[in-house]
Amino acid sequence: MIDNTRQGQQVTAAMLAKHAGVSRVAVYAAFNPGKKTTVGISEKTKNKILAAAEELGYIPNDLARTLVSGRSRNIGLLLQSNRSAMSQQLIAACSRLFVDNGYLVISESSDEDEKREREILNRFLIRRVDCVVISWVDEESNADLRKQFGRCGIPIINIRNREPDFDYSAAISFDEGQVMRQICGLLARCGLRKLCYAGIGGRGNNSSRWRHTHLESAVREHSGMELAGEVSFASAEECRAYVRTLRDPAKRPQAIVCYNDRIAQLVTIELRLAGIRVPEEIAVTGVDGYSDRFDLVAPTTVRLPVAEMAGEIYRIFSSSDYRRQLVRIAPELIERETTPNQPQEALS
Repeated sequence: MIDNTRQGQQVTAAMLAKHAGVSRVAVYAAFNPGKKTTVGISEKTKNKILAAAEELGYIPNDLARTLVSGRSRNIGLLLQSNRSAMSQQLIAACSRLFVDNGYLVISESSDEDEKREREILNRFLIRRVDCVVISWVDEESNADLRKQFGRCGIPIINIRNREPDFDYSAAISFDEGQVMRQICGLLARCGLRKLCYAGIGGRGNNSSRWRHTHLESAVREHSGMELAGEVSFASAEECRAYVRTLRDPAKRPQAIVCYNDRIAQLVTIELRLAGIRVPEEIAVTGVDGYSDRFDLVAPTTVRLPVAEMAGEIYRIFSSSDYRRQLVRIAPELIERETTPNQPQEALS
């Protein structure tokens, strides 16, 4: 019997093999059923090895496997921010999928700080992650480090709306054009002509501007509809100041199309505090679709299916040639309390 009770004692594969009366190759085969080995083992032998491992407290050494295979079994996930409900959904979906397939997802947020973003990417390089997923980060940021991933043979999967920059990268996004077409189609059916776009300020506003561009295109598809204004908020105070201007009915849009659900919730609350009825006087829409049961407002939204995105990320990573792939995922319109239930005056 092996005494592994001493502090710092590690049970090795050799110790487990000796205890179970099998070879080290058999131990490897028992813990890697999907891998080819030089020996085949029966189910009885496998169970014997696993039972011995539990008895001794043996844990497979992934570091040793990394030295042999050259793969770390780690996936780097870099987010601009991990505070939104959708970001949390994405982290959870990627973690479930990759962990189920033998990988560990290292999730980090740059908090919209380019210096921190660079430090995170450097750490991913040092750890030799098998892939890095970069989500909604400024396209031009730290381009030199992105090229370094390519030189190291580490694929990059960008979550963004642009084509892949380099041969070693791929891109995946939600169909932003369809997002805004769905919103404008709903507002048109409600008879709402005059729209305003509410975006987000700060360093991370590239995605917000891109969504605004798609909104402009979608508005042009509806006769009589116009995008009458654009505002951008970097804080709740800025949102409150904008809503104060809407106390004058002459300055009001009929609907405010918001960059995401968080902005839509904030706008709706501020409108109601200002005595402006939602949706009777101003309709509000958001984008992402992951409201919490404790949220004060459940806005009409377009849900971006992050579980499907995680599945596509894994598929791209696992494909024989991931390079230059561009995948767009269809969104889903969800009507809630911040848009009218019945059509108003029809658009001409």
